[in-house]
Parts: sequence; structure tokens; C-alpha cells
Amino acid sequence: MVPELSLILAFIASALLLAAVPGPDVVYVAMRGLAQGRRAGLVAALGLITGIFVHILLAALGLSAILASSPLLFSIIKYAGALYILYIGWQIARAAPLELDGNQQQMPLRQIFRQTVLMNILNPKVALFFLAFLPQFVDTASEHATAHFIFFGFLFQICSLFVMASVGIFAGSISSALRQNEFAGLYINRIVGTIVMLLGAAIPAKEIWDFVSEN
Repeated sequence: MVPELSLILAFIASALLLAAVPGPDVVYVAMRGLAQGRRAGLVAALGLITGIFVHILLAALGLSAILASSPLLFSIIKYAGALYILYIGWQIARAAPLELDGNQQQMPLRQIFRQTVLMNILNPKVALFFLAFLPQFVDTASEHATAHFIFFGFLFQICSLFVMASVGIFAGSISSALRQNEFAGLYINRIVGTIVMLLGAAIPAKEIWDFVSEN
């Protein structure tokens, strides 16, 4: 049984709004587009959506609840994700400067896709988000609860893909313009890589700040 239309429309509005809120995913897709163009931004968006698909399946199977109940497992995955983001940022920062003719060697799109999928999977907060957000639109007492959970999960994927792809393509268009500027072409990878590394560093930095504030 398909959920009511009013509930679906309310979910779409909420999903689009949440997907558009600036966060690590949006920033990363934008940075990929800036560093390597529209196709790279779009592939990064597809990678994030694939990672979201994995989280939806884990949540539907109840595995995300195990993660939520284990602070140690949550911390291990979180810090592994932070280290991986730092590694990706370092790779971008070390890449060759953009050339005006765009002929420099770039990271293969397959590698961008794999990196982005893994980055999203290693973000345990995504799993907790689905555990908190999707059940608000699902009647857990219904015999169709699991089907509705997966339905809204896929719907969230579609909304996220629309937002992320738009961000990646727009950032890629800006990248094309930056290639015509010698100064921007020289430093854009370093700037983008630094921003991505800051995303990774922000995770342990927040934990340290919270610990200091509480003591």
C-alpha cells in the first residue's frame, strides 16, 4: 500500500530542505566540482547517493540500531571516516594545478565514485539520521512499515540526487570559468583540498571541544 499523497508531499518538501542544508556532503560535492569540473561533481553526487542507499538498507534491516546502541563502534567508524576525509583532501591538495587547456592528468571518475561512496558509508551520523528522520513518516504498527520505510528511503535518495547533482554541476561550471584565470588555476586544488581536510579535522576537533567544555 502506497502512503497517502499528503504525507509523500510533506516528506519531499522536508527531504529537499534537509538535502540543501550546507553540510559535509554538499561541501564535498561542490569542492569536487570546483577541482575537476561538472562530470566529477556529478559523479561525486552519485557516489553519495549510493552511500545513502547502503545506509537505508542497514536501517531497514535494523543494523543501524546496533550502531546507535554501541558508542565504541560508532566512534570507531566516525574517526575512520574523519581520517579518510583527511586523506582525500590531501590527495586533492597535492594534485597538479589546473591548466588553461584542461589537459592535465585528473583523478579517474571511478576513483572519485569509490571514494565518495566510502566516505558516506563511514559517516555514522547518516545512519542515525535515517533512524531518527524516516520513522516520523512511517506507521511502525502497520504491516507495511518496512515497505514504507524503504519507499521513503528511496524517495529521499531521489531528492538528494536532485540537490547534489545541481550543486556538482553548478560548481563544475564555475570551475570551467576558473580555468581561464591563471592564478585561480594554480591554487584551486590547494584551496579545495584544504577545505576538504578541514571537514575531516572538524570531527575530532568538535569532540575535543565538547570534552573540554564539559570538564
